[in-house]
Amino acid sequence: MVVIEFVSAALTALGVGLLLAALVIRLLYGSWTRTQAITYDHEGHPYLRWHDHRFRIVEALWASGIRRRQQAQGPPPPLAPGRDVTIFYHARNPTRWSLEEPYGGTRVVAVVGFVCAVAGVLLGFLPG
Repeated sequence: MVVIEFVSAALTALGVGLLLAALVIRLLYGSWTRTQAITYDHEGHPYLRWHDHRFRIVEALWASGIRRRQQAQGPPPPLAPGRDVTIFYHARNPTRWSLEEPYGGTRVVAVVGFVCAVAGVLLGFLPG
């Protein structure tokens, strides 16, 4: 009985902690929006063009994209001009973009935290 109470309290505290960690990460790094961009060349350099959430046209150099640290070899090769590509851009600074969803792991942290918190609360209602 006492063991179940300790496990319940630990699971609930862990779950709430993970949920708060996911929230802090989200607040610190802001939100990223998924959109479609088109590639084009300008003076021999590959660029991307897309509309942000306020319907402004945003243009960025292909090599300016945010890459993961594991990809130390540099930016991926640019696509041919006129191709559509799915990108993610930062809502506060639309010129910051990435081919991969940044901070996608925060969803996993939030889901695990939610499951732990719910399991801890439900364990507290077990008959003793």
